[in-house]
Amino acid sequence: MAPPPPVRRLSSNGSPTEKSSCGTCLQRLPFMVDPRKLPCSHVFCFPCLKSEFAKTNAVNCPVCGKVFDNLEMDKVTKVQRMKSDEDSRSVKEPVSVLCDVCKKDPVTAISFCIDCGKKMCPRHLEFHDGYQIDFSKKKHKQISIEVYRASPNKFVVCEKPGHANQQLTKACRNCHKLFCDRCDTKAACDVNGAKVHDPREIENLSVELKDILSKKMELCSGKITDIIRLQKNTSGDLCDIQEKVGQMLEEVDKTAEDQISMIKSKADQLKNEITLHLNQSSNQVDVFSSSLMAKKDQLDDLWTSTQHLITQNRDAEVVRQYKARSDQLDKAVTVELGFCHLPRKMLSYTGSDEDIDLGLELEPSSPSSLHFRIKEKNSTVHCSTVCWTLEGHFLCGRDSLMEVRHSDNVNVLKNLKTTNANGVALHKQGYLALHWANNKNYIILYSPELTFIKLFGEFFRTTDKFSHMSSSEKHVVAVDPDTKQLRVYGTNGDSLFDMKLVGMMRPWGVHYLQDGCVLVSDFMAGSVRKYKVLPGHSEPIWVCRDLESPVGITTDFSGIIYVASFTGSKIYVLSHEGVKLKVLTHKKLQNVKEVYDIDIVDDQLVLACGVDGLACFELTFEAVVL
Repeated sequence: MAPPPPVRRLSSNGSPTEKSSCGTCLQRLPFMVDPRKLPCSHVFCFPCLKSEFAKTNAVNCPVCGKVFDNLEMDKVTKVQRMKSDEDSRSVKEPVSVLCDVCKKDPVTAISFCIDCGKKMCPRHLEFHDGYQIDFSKKKHKQISIEVYRASPNKFVVCEKPGHANQQLTKACRNCHKLFCDRCDTKAACDVNGAKVHDPREIENLSVELKDILSKKMELCSGKITDIIRLQKNTSGDLCDIQEKVGQMLEEVDKTAEDQISMIKSKADQLKNEITLHLNQSSNQVDVFSSSLMAKKDQLDDLWTSTQHLITQNRDAEVVRQYKARSDQLDKAVTVELGFCHLPRKMLSYTGSDEDIDLGLELEPSSPSSLHFRIKEKNSTVHCSTVCWTLEGHFLCGRDSLMEVRHSDNVNVLKNLKTTNANGVALHKQGYLALHWANNKNYIILYSPELTFIKLFGEFFRTTDKFSHMSSSEKHVVAVDPDTKQLRVYGTNGDSLFDMKLVGMMRPWGVHYLQDGCVLVSDFMAGSVRKYKVLPGHSEPIWVCRDLESPVGITTDFSGIIYVASFTGSKIYVLSHEGVKLKVLTHKKLQNVKEVYDIDIVDDQLVLACGVDGLACFELTFEAVVL
């Protein structure tokens, strides 16, 4: 709470009185620090005025509200405080003499008892007189307060034996001991190291001591002012906090409304995604159903016409049409029906119980079989690595060139003559390729048009063992099979660190995962290991063994792992935890001599098959029971 408004009093002629108070710190005039009077006659402590002036270069009187701009602080009128009785007597109104017996709020005294040495108000004088009548054997001598006021020191007497009623007229300046005219003032004085008393007239010493006390009172007054100012500032701080708390509460309400609005917006967006997923699936089914019905209509026509040939035509006509009709039926029996893979989605929950983030993601599924799509014919150049481009085509590295081939017909779209490319990967600026030449591996960054951008990284080699690479949003990694290390680079080409592949015999393929780990195949040990990408040595998180000559590695949209076998006849399917789920194969793979690399996008799987070029398959999926 802010302090109550100060009470300020002026005399009838507008001059400050002892009851005047500072308009800022509320100190009364006798306790004010260097009191000054504004042109409006209101009185303030000089430090309070300067503090107010320093804030706005003006003084706003809190009493009357007047504003004083460009006030010359050093010329503000000083106010004389009344410090002593002499100053008080210069004022028309005499200083009140207060009762010595009153404990609280003493009132004006009317009498002084010489024997008791006390000034008394009417109430305590009545008690004093009653006590004298009832109990005292000696009647105390009393005088009026006016007589006492005229010469108060006259009634302070010595109490030593034999010095009765002797007025105390002197006092030691060192020990402040009082003396009458009969007292020995030459006795030893042990205060402040003085050897003898230093007697002075009481009136003169009193003036000196009052001046000292007044100065100390002024210091005490300054401390009181500090306390009041601190209390006022603290109250102001509390008001600021209250205002700030109000603003924070409003901000909390607004933030809550914004969050609720954002959650509703996200929920609407999620509903739209779910509806879109249903519509896309429906359209996909419609297209596939139309394709099936067209094939069915063709087969129906063939069956009907053949049935008519057998039952309605003459034998000569049957013989004449047999060869053509038989070929048509053989082709009809072997026609590829294809399949309709519908990606299943589910709601995903992330975060804590208090902070749940709802999303839509693909439902985990496992491939059940391979369906042949297309294969490169009459390949003349060894194909050792492949990956899907953002446009949905094949980027492949060969012995003497790099190519981009169309995914529908395997026709060449772009090519670049270069040295052996053992690994390719996507980059935000285009493509990365891992080349081998002159006992070195070079990582080169190419544009989407297969034009050279820069040398990304390099490392020495001591053998010609096959190496591989992979990339993520943060890192680019390349296998060094000679040192059994993983070379780790930033996406701008800075070499970050090398990672020792603990437990590896002959590292080959590598694939970067979304969780910041890598999968590395061991060609000789017949295993795949998962590592956390860290500087120095890295122990495998898990190991999947009993794989036949594993080489290239990739993952599908749900994180299922696919490992190509060098022999070309099989593809291993692993779970996220490295558990072998199944082995995929196809009759088109039986004649493939060797496989070097593998990549997947959606349900499309492509293999780099060495001298057999490229081969692409479609995957059919079945839901995984969790």
